[in-house]
Amino acid sequence: MTENTYIRTKNFWSSLRNLVIRYKDFLLDPGTLFTVASGVLLIIAIAVYPQNMLSHHNDGEGDWLYLLSALIGSSFIWWSAYQGIKERDFTADIPVTIATIAAIAIGEYSAAAVVAVLLLLGGMLEEMVSARAGKALESLAKLLPDRVTVRRGGHDVVVPLENVVTGDLILVKSGERIAVDGTVISGTASINQAAITGESLPIEKQSGDTVFAGTLNEVGAMEILATKIGSETTLGQIHRLIEESQTQKPKIERLLNQYAKVYTPTAIVLGVLLWWWSGDLMRAITMLIVFCPCVMVLATPTALVASVGNAALRGNLIKKGSTVESMAKIDTVIFDKTGTLTHGEPELSSIIPLKNYSEEDLLLLSAIAEKFSEHPFAKAIVKAAEEKGFSIPDPESFESLSGIGIKVKTEGKNIFIGRPKQVLGLDMPFSLEVEEKIEKQFQLGRNVVIIGIENEAAGILTFEDKIRQESKKSIEKLHKLGMKTIMVTGDSKAVAERIAKVLDINEVYAEVMPQEKVEIVKRLQLEGHKIIFVGDGVNDGPALVTADVGIAMGLTGTDVAIETADVGLLSDDLSKIPYLINISQKTIKTIWQNVVFSLSILAMAVILTIPGILTPVTGALLHELSSIPVIMNSARLITYKPEN
Repeated sequence: MTENTYIRTKNFWSSLRNLVIRYKDFLLDPGTLFTVASGVLLIIAIAVYPQNMLSHHNDGEGDWLYLLSALIGSSFIWWSAYQGIKERDFTADIPVTIATIAAIAIGEYSAAAVVAVLLLLGGMLEEMVSARAGKALESLAKLLPDRVTVRRGGHDVVVPLENVVTGDLILVKSGERIAVDGTVISGTASINQAAITGESLPIEKQSGDTVFAGTLNEVGAMEILATKIGSETTLGQIHRLIEESQTQKPKIERLLNQYAKVYTPTAIVLGVLLWWWSGDLMRAITMLIVFCPCVMVLATPTALVASVGNAALRGNLIKKGSTVESMAKIDTVIFDKTGTLTHGEPELSSIIPLKNYSEEDLLLLSAIAEKFSEHPFAKAIVKAAEEKGFSIPDPESFESLSGIGIKVKTEGKNIFIGRPKQVLGLDMPFSLEVEEKIEKQFQLGRNVVIIGIENEAAGILTFEDKIRQESKKSIEKLHKLGMKTIMVTGDSKAVAERIAKVLDINEVYAEVMPQEKVEIVKRLQLEGHKIIFVGDGVNDGPALVTADVGIAMGLTGTDVAIETADVGLLSDDLSKIPYLINISQKTIKTIWQNVVFSLSILAMAVILTIPGILTPVTGALLHELSSIPVIMNSARLITYKPEN
């Protein structure tokens, strides 16, 4: 075994162990255990005795495997049907119970096993999604530190987070997460608020500014007065909103369950009437057999499985079949901005010389100055210089000015880089012309940094969060499908409006908090709209759960977004959203084609059963043969290709 193979094997078993620990409760759930046991037995039976699946005329060898699979799977369904009857909830469990009992009674063990496993598998997948959603709430806790430094009685003490009270003075250093909502009392720092507000770039905080729990102090140090703690913080409200949305969001009623409400009483009444009219019990049993929803059971899941598989092959993880049914009804798509429509990382947009320096000179000097800085702007400058092919030497000296900028010395020159507001306090005056240039860049929704050389403003560096290449085309396709597009973001109004104008988005909501995103979704739903929400951040979690369908960016998205969403875009390709809507609509058409065909076969079977032409065995055979067109029709979805 090679070293790489050993490492891959080790990583596989480690991941498997973590998965088992993470979903222990789900794996030990009775529904999961019954589904796995019945499914494994059915697979073994098909592998060893395939002729029992294909023919009704066999020597009976291996029937016991099919019977065992049918009994294990059916027993759980029978129990669920009993519970449903007690609660007056007529789901597909009831007709499937009748069908499996009738099939077992006449020796159609393979048919009973297949029907039971199909229904159980769908239920298990639904439970798995619920288990994943629960993990999203656990991910939120990771955004808070376990212990914090508190200033009490003139002394700095480290205490557990749960011991912090409103009014405490919290000390936060570089690289630490803020544990409370509060007000900055002293100090300055560059805070990454993306988890809460969705702003793509760090915000400079100083005395009097508000900070949020769960945000990251990238550079600087602050003393914060705690005004909200625990569940009262904005992060705590996100936790609460996700919990409430998960419990309040109505479950999609599957087509099969809708059919079951009519099917169950109809099958029983017709069976009893036929027995009373003909006096032939076998005809009554045949009626129950032909009413067996085998084809109806196959009509929906085969199409859903085919479409989900098609989506997976193209890098889209649809977590449950009902999501496909929901997406087919969508009329409005809401996008988060940062990390969704944009890359979520600042890029150097332009260099505006103010003195006798070229853009190349300013870029190289800036890159040398920022070479050892971890600030997002610094990384963008260095990246731009490297792409130009510049060799970036180390600065002769480097000094970080907390919350202001940096000072370095290179090539015998003193260089300063910082935000315009901070530069004004360093005896580096601007002319009116320079101020107008800076203001113009702000109005364009860009972030501005000044590079000063020997205490003179030498140039303006502008940064912006670049729009994803596929965003424009995706919006155009959605409009062609008749979709309304909306962008919501915690970023500034200028930034939001600039991006919305470029992408031709119908509506824009800027500077919104997580709870406001949820309110926007709910208001549109009350107006009758069916909503897809597309996001990637912690602050998107509540909206992703509240929307009819939540879609998370899989590569750049946070754990909270990925766990709470119904769909994960593993390739972070927004062009997949129009495709997902298309294939969902095509899937629903396929399901209804299957349903119409199934009902036609049912009507024919009922007509042939009343005079006794069909027997229990021929009735079951008719059902098995009628399954083939349904499966073939659904299979067409596997080869469906999205339009370019």
